[in-house]
Amino acid sequence: MAKFTPGAIISEIRGTIASTTFSKNAAGAIIRNRVVPINRNSTLQANQRQKFGNISSGWRALSEAERASWIAAAADFPYQDSLGQTKFLSGAQLFEKFTLNLAVIDEAQVDTAPSPASFDELALGAVVLTDAAFTVAFTPTPVPTGMALVVYATRPISAGKSFVNKSDFRFIQFEDPAFASPVDLFTAYEAAVSSLTGQEGKKVFVEMRYIEVATGVASAPVRTSAIVA
Repeated sequence: MAKFTPGAIISEIRGTIASTTFSKNAAGAIIRNRVVPINRNSTLQANQRQKFGNISSGWRALSEAERASWIAAAADFPYQDSLGQTKFLSGAQLFEKFTLNLAVIDEAQVDTAPSPASFDELALGAVVLTDAAFTVAFTPTPVPTGMALVVYATRPISAGKSFVNKSDFRFIQFEDPAFASPVDLFTAYEAAVSSLTGQEGKKVFVEMRYIEVATGVASAPVRTSAIVA
């Protein structure tokens, strides 16, 4: 399905129709062929899929009062879609979103909707990226109390690319509260995404965010990138 903003004909369109993807980069609107990523079927990915498999059934298992709390809370968690329009999830979607966040950090679901959380400003620093090391510095350090630090990264891509889509990122690992900078991604990255051997000159994007351990509320993600040396 593709999203579009009505204009004289169509002013903006995002998403995929058949094998054609509509998107935008620094140069403006683009149209490209849809590329289906290779399913590496790593143990890490299989474990993540298993965690996510039964989340929708959790909504049905809630009490009426619990479901009502999520429906009421949806207005507190607006988001922007790919066209920059402000949208709101349904109560069920909000529950699934936060339950997914908690599953990522190995925490149990919460049955009653939480309130919005405040987060320390997360910033990414120096990146060491070679065929034998992959570390990323972050501040504040250590990870604040009550928060987990979740890390995603892309496969090695052309060094000339300056933009990647959300769908290009793969979950790498998470770190518990009080974990100190830098985070070492090398082993988990090679297991989940790609070997770094022979990737010299390629670029890897890294994305991190906080997830509140008690609720599943997540901060806005921050990104950085580095060239494999």
